[in-house]
Amino acid sequence: MSHPETLPTTLPPAILETVLTRLAALFLTGADGNTNAARHAAAQMLAAYHPQTTNELRLAAAIIGFSFQALEALAQAATPDMSLTRILRLRGSAVSLSRESAKAERRLGQLQTAPQQPIQAQQAEPDQSEPRIDKALALIQDTRKVAAAAKANNLTWTQAHEQRQRDIRIAASLKRAEARIAAQAIAAIQPLADHQSRTPAQASA
Repeated sequence: MSHPETLPTTLPPAILETVLTRLAALFLTGADGNTNAARHAAAQMLAAYHPQTTNELRLAAAIIGFSFQALEALAQAATPDMSLTRILRLRGSAVSLSRESAKAERRLGQLQTAPQQPIQAQQAEPDQSEPRIDKALALIQDTRKVAAAAKANNLTWTQAHEQRQRDIRIAASLKRAEARIAAQAIAAIQPLADHQSRTPAQASA
């Protein structure tokens, strides 16, 4: 009988705990909100990649995180009543995230098969994919919020999205108004502040 794989005890506890907490969030839905079950699933997924160092742990977490977020993007793209533009953007995000997962898996394989070969120079180069990945993750998060609002308010996805866009525009308008009022207030008190900062000799001149 095979035993479940476990993570090595040599990994720094603080780093491991942080990684497990982040990955567990990906499994909460499947675990029916059970945090312990979600953490166990995350640990088993990480252990399957046999990370022995913090760098290998980071790459294993990236493989899992990107691949599951790609699956979420594809699932979101199947939402009824979603605009074609959003569907295409989500599918493109899924492709980008899958590529990042594959890239992390290749790097992990290089580390584990030839750990003495220096690959730091390759990792230190600016990653041109980061802005694209940031946009993909932001799109998934925004879609998730719209879906939650649609479910909570018994709306279609399009209705919830339109309502969210209105809320965003209103919030932006209020923020601009607050900034304008603050600027006017500063302009109004600036002459008084300048006057009070003068020395008696300057004031009598």
